Amino acid sequence: MSLSRLAPAKVNLYLHVARPDVRGYHPLRSLVVFADYGDEVRLRPGEGRLFIDGPFGQGLSTSEDNLVFKAVRRFEAATGIRVDRHDFYLTKNLPLASGVGGGSADAGAVLHLLRQACAPEVSDDVLSAMAAETGADGVMCLWAEASIAEGYGERLTPVTVPTLPAVLINPGIECPTPAVFKAYDAAGDFAPIETEWSGGNLIDYLQSTRSDLEPPAIRLTPVIGEVLVALRAHPETRFARMSGSGATCFALCDTVGDAEALAVKLRAEWPKAWVRACALS
Repeated sequence: MSLSRLAPAKVNLYLHVARPDVRGYHPLRSLVVFADYGDEVRLRPGEGRLFIDGPFGQGLSTSEDNLVFKAVRRFEAATGIRVDRHDFYLTKNLPLASGVGGGSADAGAVLHLLRQACAPEVSDDVLSAMAAETGADGVMCLWAEASIAEGYGERLTPVTVPTLPAVLINPGIECPTPAVFKAYDAAGDFAPIETEWSGGNLIDYLQSTRSDLEPPAIRLTPVIGEVLVALRAHPETRFARMSGSGATCFALCDTVGDAEALAVKLRAEWPKAWVRACALS
């Protein structure tokens, strides 16, 4: 039996981050959506190995430190089922350390495939508990549904958003999350994290929100700011922002045609960047 699943890119349409608590963790509030593009995960009969290919697969660990195996071990611990009769194949289409939840999405896809293949009786709540142990955005990337994420990212309230034609662009650099949070904390510019969307025009609403990790990420990696300037200079762009802790940025467009046209322009302007037209929902 061979099973496969998309591990879609996550995009933070806004990200409000509070000052760290006594444990050093940051409460947050974010509107997260997911692309119709991402990594691909497959499950096949085998011997418990991990194989990685794809444009961003080179050099990735196929050992226990990969989030795929972290998800596997959580599944085994929770169910008591050994899954070493399966091999895992990961096609890495998303840039690394890029703010779109690639590793967490991979882990979530693995959990779905293991439940389908080995333990269909496992409840959604139990699966969510496994995903929560793989990372702060593990639960949101497990379900990959438009949601308001609160707490530390684990409390999700599903929302309905229109399908958003978009372009994702990463300038070809990694932007490690711990360094961005450290720079954010050092600045000490903490604002209230609460905001409400009444269901009106989404792009108008987003203008009133923030991407709190964007300024520190730009300070650490100025090319992110250059990418945002380039996005906002094009008439196809209705709204542009950095996702998560960077360095991937996104532009929202009115139509699929506008998104595809913008992607063509960006590939010409940024030949070394990763650029992808997609739909967010």
